[in-house]
Amino acid sequence: MTISRRNFIAHAGALGAAGLVGNLSQWGIRAASAQSLGDYKALVCVFLFGGNDSNNTVIPYDDYGSYSAVRTTASNINIPKELLLQISPPRAGAKFGLHPNLGPLQTLFNAGKLAVIVNAGPLLAPLTKAQYQAGVDRPLNLFSHSDQQNEWQGLIDGMAIRTGWGGRVGDKINAVNQGAVVPTIVSVSSASLITQGMIVSPFVLPASGGVLLSGTGTDAISLARINGVHQMLSAVSSNNIVDDAAAVLSSAITTGDAISPVLATTSPIITAAFNGLNTGIALQLKQIARVIEARSMFGAKRQFFFASLGGFDTHGDELNVQGGLLAQLAPALKAFYDATVALGVDDKITTFTHSDFSRTFIANSTRGTDHAWGAHHFVIGGAVRGGDFYGTFPDLSVRGGDDSGTNGAWLPTISVDQIGATLATWFGVGSPDLDYIFPNLSRFSTANLGFLNS
Repeated sequence: MTISRRNFIAHAGALGAAGLVGNLSQWGIRAASAQSLGDYKALVCVFLFGGNDSNNTVIPYDDYGSYSAVRTTASNINIPKELLLQISPPRAGAKFGLHPNLGPLQTLFNAGKLAVIVNAGPLLAPLTKAQYQAGVDRPLNLFSHSDQQNEWQGLIDGMAIRTGWGGRVGDKINAVNQGAVVPTIVSVSSASLITQGMIVSPFVLPASGGVLLSGTGTDAISLARINGVHQMLSAVSSNNIVDDAAAVLSSAITTGDAISPVLATTSPIITAAFNGLNTGIALQLKQIARVIEARSMFGAKRQFFFASLGGFDTHGDELNVQGGLLAQLAPALKAFYDATVALGVDDKITTFTHSDFSRTFIANSTRGTDHAWGAHHFVIGGAVRGGDFYGTFPDLSVRGGDDSGTNGAWLPTISVDQIGATLATWFGVGSPDLDYIFPNLSRFSTANLGFLNS
């Protein structure tokens, strides 16, 4: 069969390489801002797809009555006070409780390794309830899964090329990873928007196992096949797009060849940290931990990782569904942190959660909740100024000053841009580059929320 180089590249997914790269948005964009960064650092985003209900994740303990008045009396989806895992954030000046399935995160909070960012969400600018009701600076398509996932991941409305804030962070620090075998952005949960930059694209790993082209091996036929692939990819054509696509695919194959032996090797340190954990999110974080363990082999100084856990769209049976998901999430996050401690890099790795939105405070008729807005999120790591809240916990009054509507969809007081800018600054992004990554940041009085040590 005769096949052109162009057709081969277009159908390379048949060889299993399509999942190794995200997009080819680097065509025509060659330069990142060069910076002198020190030791290795990594950001790890864990996205909770579907919209995790923050109202049953972080709950007032001293003021349990304001929670119980709605969640017990009107909704019947309450967490009993006696089951709450107590925490005492100094900034809040009161006791709160974590969901009873978040025991491992309570441990990290009390150890000062976990901070809670309260009532955060997509914002174009600081927004009052009156401005929201008047339609002033209101983010687009609120309460929509896909749109709010994109907003949390950093979509800039109107851009010709869709990028996310993690990818744009990668654009600005990519130069320090020149010559690295493994690229700046690595995902174990598909090429989501947050991983896409103008220069960088994600290297996508499966949740377990390595990443080699199918049909490869050590026998003569397999070796001949892969040699043929390399020859086709190295041939020069008269089409710049085909040449760029070939370069990306060739790089992906090289990276796969380098990373697969690491993923195939048993690591005693990481095995011990994740002992007994076989959930999807645990396997994803385990893969990330193995890449971090081999960081010196791969040569990257800065990496951004993406993992996810889905199923949080709890329109019904929320107590059971969310409880089961949090029971998967908390041990996996704690195991990952423990692995970074054992590897001696806990102060170099910062893990954080994102989600579409929170859920309405008032439940629906099926003992579930509907789409809301402001949400609480976790930040974990050795560099985190933990054991505290950042932001202002909302007033849990339905139709009150913090309710954007009539069912407890809290109006955020912390923006995604502020969260991302704080993480990016710790990561090594310079102040002049923050406006490229977070175009709305200048509209907020505080760019750095202070939850990370420099």
